[in-house]
Amino acid sequence: MDSLRSLSSPTAAVLRDGNLDHVASITVVPGDIVDLKTGDVVPADLRLFEALNFETDEALLTGESLPVFKEPEPPIEGEVGVGDRTNMAFSSSTVAKGRARGIVIGTGMATEIGAIAETLKGKTKKPGRSMSRKKHGNFQPVRGGTLKAWDAIGKLLGLTVGTPLQKKLARLAYYLLLCAVILAIIVFAANKFRIPHEVVIYAISLGMVFYLSHLVVPSS
Repeated sequence: MDSLRSLSSPTAAVLRDGNLDHVASITVVPGDIVDLKTGDVVPADLRLFEALNFETDEALLTGESLPVFKEPEPPIEGEVGVGDRTNMAFSSSTVAKGRARGIVIGTGMATEIGAIAETLKGKTKKPGRSMSRKKHGNFQPVRGGTLKAWDAIGKLLGLTVGTPLQKKLARLAYYLLLCAVILAIIVFAANKFRIPHEVVIYAISLGMVFYLSHLVVPSS
């Protein structure tokens, strides 16, 4: 979280009352018009309405090694990825070339970099774990006990501990493991469950190749 905060711009050039003022980035709000030039760090998510030979470095969001050309074109219809929103400049990205102006549409945790920070947040207190009958009714001990038991099982399996991103990866790992086991059973069934040594090696190899090939890419 501290590393993500260090990427933000300390100041922003904002057009207010017809004057271009340099203000602290934390004071920028949706609706402000921000002026950008080469070397600036974008203080918030902006929709561009003016651009001159404008490119931004979005490697921290998309992993692209080259700057992305931006232009104030109409919004793209439908759901598109961050890298395809060429009329947007995203918070914490760096201006590689040119000049532009845009209107702020998102700040803080409402930005794309904020969405990444949200997935890395630490755990919060879970509701419904109380065992008090007086506060929550006669069935609360049963409900609370069931939820606590699930938490214990989930903790053992790694499904209920860690950041939201870690939990998603843990669920993905168990899903892929289940698919790998199903593939092994299909191989055994194709041989009518006559399982010589060679069939066992083939089934295990097929399952492990599927599991590792799908697990390594999302985890990286």
